[in-house]
Amino acid sequence: MKTKKRSARNTRFRPGTTGQCEAQLWSFTGPTKILPEKSIEVHWVAAESLEAALQYMRQRYDDFVITEARFVDMVPLLSGSPLD
Repeated sequence: MKTKKRSARNTRFRPGTTGQCEAQLWSFTGPTKILPEKSIEVHWVAAESLEAALQYMRQRYDDFVITEARFVDMVPLLSGSPLD
């Protein structure tokens, strides 16, 4: 039994400069719920765009207050990755 390989056009991620599908890696920082004035909480998200990363953050961490969003890098997605 042969399995079909999914092409890049069937996913939200598109081939980048390397020819592999790539995602944007974002870091979101904000105050922690415990001692918010003394420490920060960081969440890392790989997504197709800033809008998609923010949507994920709103769904997953609806009460997290984002004080900084930083683009980190483009990351290649490995075949079989849950993101691709």
